[in-house]
Amino acid sequence: MMKIRNLFLLFFIFQILQVSAQDRVVNFNQQYVNSNNKKVNIEVNEVQELTYIMMAITDYGRKDSNMVDFNTDYYHSIIEKFSPYKDHEAIKTINSLLEKSLIYYILISSNAYGFEFTGDTLARTHVYTFPAQGVGTIEIQEDPIWQFKDQIEDFAKTSGFRGFYNNNKPYYEKLKSDYVKYGAILEQKEWLEAKFDYKINSYRVLTSPLIGGINATKTFEDNGFKEMLLYLPRIKQRQEWSDEFNRAMNSRVIFTEIDHNYVGPLSAQFKDKIDAIFHRRDVWVDSTNKSTNHYPNPIKVFDEYLTWGLFILFNMDTENNNEPLLKEVIAHVDGKMKQKGFPKSKEFNTELVRLYKLNPNAKISELYDELLKWSATQ
Repeated sequence: MMKIRNLFLLFFIFQILQVSAQDRVVNFNQQYVNSNNKKVNIEVNEVQELTYIMMAITDYGRKDSNMVDFNTDYYHSIIEKFSPYKDHEAIKTINSLLEKSLIYYILISSNAYGFEFTGDTLARTHVYTFPAQGVGTIEIQEDPIWQFKDQIEDFAKTSGFRGFYNNNKPYYEKLKSDYVKYGAILEQKEWLEAKFDYKINSYRVLTSPLIGGINATKTFEDNGFKEMLLYLPRIKQRQEWSDEFNRAMNSRVIFTEIDHNYVGPLSAQFKDKIDAIFHRRDVWVDSTNKSTNHYPNPIKVFDEYLTWGLFILFNMDTENNNEPLLKEVIAHVDGKMKQKGFPKSKEFNTELVRLYKLNPNAKISELYDELLKWSATQ
């Protein structure tokens, strides 16, 4: 368990596993497509919020400041309101799952999005059905929300969760409006789709004031319609940062989640070249840094370099030649990547920027050959 906990000391991106073709995990009917096409939706989903609260009051959650954001009045209010129910059977069950693997944090919260309340009963939405069947090497055969449905329903009813959720709707609306004001999500979507030959019809941000540093993203497709789910923390403002750098850092948290959904399909087209170059892990990762265990193969290593590097290019194009801000962004990206165990970030990003400046109108696919040629020389 300690090994897994150490892997989460930094900010990580989790790609929820692809599920087998025979399992229909989404149902985008024509009404859903018409309602959501070309939209960015932001939610604090009721059933997900229930699971975040339940995980936050477990013994495990009370000790893990990376899993749970402790730094809000809201967190203290949920501790005051729900701690008297910490010995409920549902909380004991969830604590045992988290003790088994921290991955259950994602498996529980992600699958909660497939449910809604009908009175005091949890019912399937029939839009998302068992959307998270695994992360990394861990796979599950049964949806934990369905498996422990009776316990979860009883906890929600006994603790008065639905009343608490309704009372906090003004706060949740503020969280959503912060995303609109500071997240620049539509701007990111437009930039990425101009730079990649890959379109995603709908972005759906699923946020919570309790989400800490563990975040996830996955794109689902059905009926010719693609929707990306993004599990992201609240927008944060740091007093020591300028307004423009705060805006940039909040958009970075979102951008480096979103762009995996674009980089992944493109990198798959260059897999042989990437494998031949990035198999030299001693060059590209610091293997003494345990966080690099989450990037076990060449294409994951390359994609991590590129997804962070693209945030620099995004800022070059959208910040109106604001050189002081761009320098701050580059220093931040290089510093975070080095901290995560990617020692060549500065050199990689310098080459990426050089290539992009030669043709700022280029698609990202047009940079791959030269970027990989440079990478082979390292």
